[in-house]
Amino acid sequence: MKLSNILVPYDGSEHALRAVDYAKGLAAMAGAGARVSVVHVVTAGMVDPRDLDGEGTLNGVPLGLVDREEYQGLVQKATDRVRAEIEEKLRDVIADAGGAVTVDVVADPSAADAIIYYAKTHDADLIVMGRRGLGALRGMLGSVSYGVLHGTDVPVLTVK
Repeated sequence: MKLSNILVPYDGSEHALRAVDYAKGLAAMAGAGARVSVVHVVTAGMVDPRDLDGEGTLNGVPLGLVDREEYQGLVQKATDRVRAEIEEKLRDVIADAGGAVTVDVVADPSAADAIIYYAKTHDADLIVMGRRGLGALRGMLGSVSYGVLHGTDVPVLTVK
C-alpha cells in the first residue's frame, strides 16, 4: 500500500492530535513526496457570533434573510479563522514536517460526510483519525469515526 496522501480529520481533541503525530510518522516512513492533509470540518449551519452585529443580524439584516453571497462570506470568514487557529496550534508539528503537513478547513453540515467526500476528491490513501473526538460518543468509537469507517472505501486507522 502506498502512503503518499494521508488524511487526518482534526477536531482539536487529544485523540486527533495523536492522530496527526501518528500520520506524520507514517509519512516520514513513506519517504519523499508523502504528505499529510489535516482537515477540520466547520458545521455549515454554525455562524460565529463574532461575525454578527449586536442585534443577532448581519449588517442589520435578520440572519434568516441574509443572501447567499453574504452567507458564503460568513462561512469563508469562519473557515479562515479556524484554519489560522489550527495552524497556530499545530505550528511545531507543521514546522517539523518540512511542508509535508498542510491544514484545510471545509464547511459541511455533516463531519463524517465531509471527511468521506474530502478523502475521495483528494485521493487519500489512508485516513488516520482519533478514535474519539470532542462530541458525543457512540460506544467506544466516536460517532464521526464510526460514520467515516462505515462510509468510505479508503482504509481507516483509528488512534487513541
